[in-house]
Amino acid sequence: MTRALSFATALGRLRLAWTAEGICGLRFVDGLEREEAVDAPTWVLEAVRRLMAHLAGHPQELRDIPLDLSDLTAFQRRVAEVLRATAPGQTLSYGDVALLAGRPGAARAVGQGVKANPILILVPCHRVVAGTGPGGWSTFGSSERKARLLALEQVKIHDK
Repeated sequence: MTRALSFATALGRLRLAWTAEGICGLRFVDGLEREEAVDAPTWVLEAVRRLMAHLAGHPQELRDIPLDLSDLTAFQRRVAEVLRATAPGQTLSYGDVALLAGRPGAARAVGQGVKANPILILVPCHRVVAGTGPGGWSTFGSSERKARLLALEQVKIHDK
């Protein structure tokens, strides 16, 4: 059973969904989202606290937060694993991710997977950048939001 809650952060409102296995969804929700009284487990509340602190400019280790990737394809799970292993402040190209995921030449497939990433920030697709600049940002709702996520990790990316 999937449960969810939403919360405000310095970069906007996030909606977090989880199962007994881990977090299965984390996305920005623009506009008003109906608040629901949710009895979240302690580990979810701790993840929310850490995300809020991280997005407020207080770096947190987020790679140990449990995820439920069961709705992803095998390739999407591999891409998620590559991204989770990428250190804060490090960026990769779409081709780099494809290579590390064991599918050299699959940069476009990586791009489509990153665009459909259901677990933003915890599967840090903001660290994937194009050779011509920051690259895709539609997942985040704005290019400014992706730039701010990268800036939190002290990454300086300039459009070419």
